Amino acid sequence: MKEKARSGHRNSIRVLWALQDVLAVSVGLLFAVAFYFDLRVPEAHIIHFWRTVPLLTVTTLAALLLSGIYRTIVAYASRDTFITGAAATLAGTGAAYLISLLLYILRERVGSNLFLMPRPVYFMQWVITTGLICGSRYITALRHRNGGKSTPRSGQAAGAEKRILVVGAGYAGASVIRDIQNGRYQGRAVAILDDDPARLHSEISRVPIVGGTDEIASAVDEFRITDIIIAIATPQGDIGSLVTAAFNTGAHVLIYSGVHEEAREINITDLLGRPETQLATDGEYFRGKVVLITGGGGSIGSELARQVLGFGPRQLVLYDISENYMYDLLFELREKYGSLVMNTVTLEVGSVRDEKSLRRVMEKYRPRIVIHAAAHKHVPLMEDSPEQAVMNNVFGTYKTARAAAEAGVERFVLISTDKAVNPTNVMGATKRLAEIILAAMPKGKMETMAVRFGNVLGSHGSVVPIFERQIRAGGPVTITSPEIIRYFMTIPEAASLVLQAASIAKGGELFILDMGEPVKIKDLAETMIKLSGRTDVDIVYTGLRPGEKLYEELLLDKETDKATERDRIYVTRTEEYRWEDVQEMMRRLSECLEKGRDVKETIAEILPTYRRS
Repeated sequence: MKEKARSGHRNSIRVLWALQDVLAVSVGLLFAVAFYFDLRVPEAHIIHFWRTVPLLTVTTLAALLLSGIYRTIVAYASRDTFITGAAATLAGTGAAYLISLLLYILRERVGSNLFLMPRPVYFMQWVITTGLICGSRYITALRHRNGGKSTPRSGQAAGAEKRILVVGAGYAGASVIRDIQNGRYQGRAVAILDDDPARLHSEISRVPIVGGTDEIASAVDEFRITDIIIAIATPQGDIGSLVTAAFNTGAHVLIYSGVHEEAREINITDLLGRPETQLATDGEYFRGKVVLITGGGGSIGSELARQVLGFGPRQLVLYDISENYMYDLLFELREKYGSLVMNTVTLEVGSVRDEKSLRRVMEKYRPRIVIHAAAHKHVPLMEDSPEQAVMNNVFGTYKTARAAAEAGVERFVLISTDKAVNPTNVMGATKRLAEIILAAMPKGKMETMAVRFGNVLGSHGSVVPIFERQIRAGGPVTITSPEIIRYFMTIPEAASLVLQAASIAKGGELFILDMGEPVKIKDLAETMIKLSGRTDVDIVYTGLRPGEKLYEELLLDKETDKATERDRIYVTRTEEYRWEDVQEMMRRLSECLEKGRDVKETIAEILPTYRRS
């Protein structure tokens, strides 16, 4: 029913354009006659006008219909469309003139009245009608463009050696086709795929729309495609599966970037299965304030530093036990921001386990905002060293939060993980305990909050850099299970979410991001292998590791979690905890570490949701 409705809508649009063209023909002939006779039209030619209009309308509409102009999506009309319109109008006018001339010659059989306008009238009518028909389409197309055509790259000329399939018939697809026809990409666009039935069998710049995106494989075979450009500016579905389907054809695959308005090579962020979320952070909250980031040299901490520095803080303090990562970041920031970094960014080497060091740094800089990113995060390592996870993730959070509160910090943001939901591993359990510590802190001047998100693409130790190293070495790529799935987000998304939480929090919240659908790790690995261009890399399954889940718990429940005023950010329900219970929890953990007891067993006693593997 929906497809029939869209087809009817498409036909209605075509009828409206045809009616507009009928009016253009009539207006064109009327003005031509008026101009030729200087507004003093003889009575005989007025009669000829009314006889000529129907004939001229029929011949012109027939020529336009045969030219295929009504199959073109007018919003993306190009120079070819206007040339086609002018040629069809000329053919229609010429046909009308020849028919009138023939009738004029045979006038004795049809009557004595003339049925032929002066030849200049036909020429003037063609010029005016062409201007009206093509001009209306040009104005419509202009409204859908942002001005300016892409200029051809030097050294590149249009060629026919590559046959290009464009996926997407919207603005992005039309832009790509114009760029191809202008010589920006070598090759020729031969077909378009789009999922909107209303666009099927239409054209963009004389390139036909031949089917939906589920027909990539058959289209590649039918049209002998060598290259595919995925041109979907605002994907609504799983772009990752579309990329995979394109790669499976064996064609060279590019993707259109709306930011740079060009087609580029596929990168790993295109495999999220959703568009990358662009979060607009309220930078005014950070302007002129002192911000301290623990774990400031890590993947998330360093991206937080980059984004915060762009908001103009009075001072940015990076606190990390690893001086190497922070030092590298400092040089990067100097290259980007110049002398601003020398006056704004300060590095402090220290551990979140060292309460004395934390208090010294907090007292020295008096930060208004603390973002706690320091943590042990690798699941297998923490299963083998659970006492280190407790000392860093639990006691480190406890000590950092207490030092911050004593120093008069306004807001304290904890970076947590989806693995804290019904944890099956030590890392997730210690992160859940860290959340509880913040939730139970005595209400005072400092507002506390936590931010949960899934796996971060490209962060230190994540699967992406591991897969990349394995692929470069020739394989094999190791995966624990073919069925394992995970939620993913990019490093900029993760950092933006943290800063959003810091700017809108009122205290005590647990923020989460709508990350779309989870990604199967097997599909991610297969696509990365295809991206590398290698065909000799195998995938080996090693079995689930201790504490590892096959499926992560659902991070976001839109039926119970509350949406915020910021797009795709939610606040989940949190339980209330007493500070006395937290103090008892810390005492038991401390005693466990001191006496060398089973750390996992103690965590299980303290945290009922922890399911020890």
